[in-house]
Amino acid sequence: MADARPPRSGRVVRAGLAAVTLSVGVGLAAIPVGNWVDQRGDLDDARVRRAALQAEIDAIEGDIDGILGPDGFDVAARCRSFYVEPGEELYAVPGLQGCVTHPTP
Repeated sequence: MADARPPRSGRVVRAGLAAVTLSVGVGLAAIPVGNWVDQRGDLDDARVRRAALQAEIDAIEGDIDGILGPDGFDVAARCRSFYVEPGEELYAVPGLQGCVTHPTP
């Protein structure tokens, strides 16, 4: 039996080491991939929140434009400062919000 070959344990060891290396690599890669997926979810949530806030900002800017627009100063002056145009009378009732204008004939 001098010609008998020893079992090729080197191939088995190399295959085992390759499998262990591959599994460790996959395990280490799972952490950053998981973080990336979580961050993408957070980014999507932030985009939705940003869209909601932008809609709220647009509504507020519309209100501001209504106040600062060409008729906005007149409305504010009439309701808060008792400004009247020539030929108009202003009736202010305590406790009511706003004002009522009545043009005189």
